[in-house]
Amino acid sequence: MKQIHGIFAVTVTHFQENGEIDYAACAKHINWLIESGVHGLLPLGATGEFSALTLEERKAFAEFAMKEVAGRIPVIIGAVSTNVDVTLEVAKHAASIGADGVMILPPPGLHPSQDEIYAFYKHISENVTLPVMIYNNPGSSGVNILPETLDKIADLPHMGFLKESTGDIMRLTRAVDELADRLVIFCGCESLAYESFVMGAKAWVCVLANVAPAQSARLYDLIVNQGKLEEARALYRQILPLLRLTEETGELWQIVKYILKQRGFGTGTLRLPPPAHFRRREGPARRTARQGRLRLNPPNGEPSPDR
Repeated sequence: MKQIHGIFAVTVTHFQENGEIDYAACAKHINWLIESGVHGLLPLGATGEFSALTLEERKAFAEFAMKEVAGRIPVIIGAVSTNVDVTLEVAKHAASIGADGVMILPPPGLHPSQDEIYAFYKHISENVTLPVMIYNNPGSSGVNILPETLDKIADLPHMGFLKESTGDIMRLTRAVDELADRLVIFCGCESLAYESFVMGAKAWVCVLANVAPAQSARLYDLIVNQGKLEEARALYRQILPLLRLTEETGELWQIVKYILKQRGFGTGTLRLPPPAHFRRREGPARRTARQGRLRLNPPNGEPSPDR
């Protein structure tokens, strides 16, 4: 298994204006992310609008992403579904194309008990052959995987990572203290990235990296590799308004794709059209992007490095 650490960009799926997947825009975006220093990719997460894709589209996109990355960085494929058979089919397909892992959430909307969550991951562990990212996100699944349950799940075969998205820094700290000898701990909360790296998280599943990959990678480097916490905190304060805008407005997809379009990537199209009131957020999106020193409206539509 490749070394898993650093910034994992949880990538958007670019669409043409007619709703078809825009593979050319996706390829351009993926290569820019890699060239800008991200350490891994996580396509087909919620940020990638997996729920708007058919199973065949998910498989085709996973194959495309693996081919485009071509082994340069690790790739963990999102395999979330309300149907466990679909999750397993996506996971088995990911293994067949050489992915480095799969991200699996307890089935959204079903509100399983702690025993049922354990049974779910046990069933997954018995039917997969590549490392699994346990995904603790009560906002998406409707359930909080308790520390005692995580401790049991971590001992199952093929469990490799934990994405901690409760938004509670104490939960992440406890995971680092109790599980880091068995799992790679990922921060899954945009506005706690600085604190998470300081407390020992090894990686960040990062929405921000879609639009600011260089800044995201630099934040990791300053904290983890160089120990320059004051410089890292200054950078974090610079990008924090954008992190909060994506987390707190309920319009993550619209905001990220809007900024990407302004940066020369894609059409900004979602499979389901963005709500009309999003236009009221274009001003805040542009302002926070510029506060974060992201270059918008690049010449000739070509992305340029941030300064």
